[in-house]
Amino acid sequence: MKLIFLLIIISNFTFAHENLVKTKADHFATGKFTTQKSHSWPFPLLSIGHNMQSYQDYSGSPYWHDGLDIRSLPDQNIYAAAGGQVVNIENYVSGNHLYWEVAILDDEGFVWKYHHVAKESITEEIKKAYSTREKVSPGTLIGQVVKWPVTSYGEVYHHLHLLVVGSDGRYINPFLMMEPLTDTIAPTISRIGLSKNHKALDGVTEVRGSHGIFVETSDLVLHHKFILPPHKISYRLDQGQEKEVWTFVYLPSGKNDVDYISDFYLKGTCGDYSCRKILINLNFSTNKPRAEFNLTPGQHKVEVIVEDVVGNKALKEFTWNVL
Repeated sequence: MKLIFLLIIISNFTFAHENLVKTKADHFATGKFTTQKSHSWPFPLLSIGHNMQSYQDYSGSPYWHDGLDIRSLPDQNIYAAAGGQVVNIENYVSGNHLYWEVAILDDEGFVWKYHHVAKESITEEIKKAYSTREKVSPGTLIGQVVKWPVTSYGEVYHHLHLLVVGSDGRYINPFLMMEPLTDTIAPTISRIGLSKNHKALDGVTEVRGSHGIFVETSDLVLHHKFILPPHKISYRLDQGQEKEVWTFVYLPSGKNDVDYISDFYLKGTCGDYSCRKILINLNFSTNKPRAEFNLTPGQHKVEVIVEDVVGNKALKEFTWNVL
């Protein structure tokens, strides 16, 4: 598989951003996701830094994040959320100490990939299980989170990047594999508006011909700055039936982490260490990812609903005129 990454230099430290997370562990996965699981978290998390649908762009080539960034204290111990066979220990960005993976194949056929494990901390038990193909139990100590050299929003970004792979190499939303977090705060909708050529028309409430509709939205999980995209986005047009734009059990493409990213998110969306802005295209579908609305002249109303992974919802309306 091709591994594409950007070299970034901050404070004279060079590191890579992974944007294709497939490793040799992926082909072991056979699990089919049917219902939410309830595995223990690998450690007491500080917050969620990114979710699987987070927009990432450090080089002008945006991609989906694929997993969860579980923020941690420095040198945080990592414990196996699910037991099983250790199927990989790999420096998947060769020569870069930040990018070590330990992967465990559980009894249901899901591969759990723990990224950003400090190499020197990987336990002898894990190494032995990898060499002998013996199984480890849930809660087994894997190692420690590597010290991350970058600050984001005023906080050092130590984190475990957790990924779960199912059959056909499809990445599953890790939230749906874990014990639900205590989260009573709903996502927010900042604004809804019209778009043309996949770009927001700020302040415009009248439009001619075909057009798009977008929502600017955000979610927070145990933090006040690390903005995340919501789990589910849907809308009702002119008091019709609710239509789902997307629910993130999987990413829109099962093939890689770049397909549809620039269709689902409008121009103006950003996602890096200093900028997070989420503009979602309500016209999105995998059949016609940038199809536009062709509505009759007159006034129209859309109700947009966004929902987080535990069911908290927000709703906002927008009215405009088609000339």
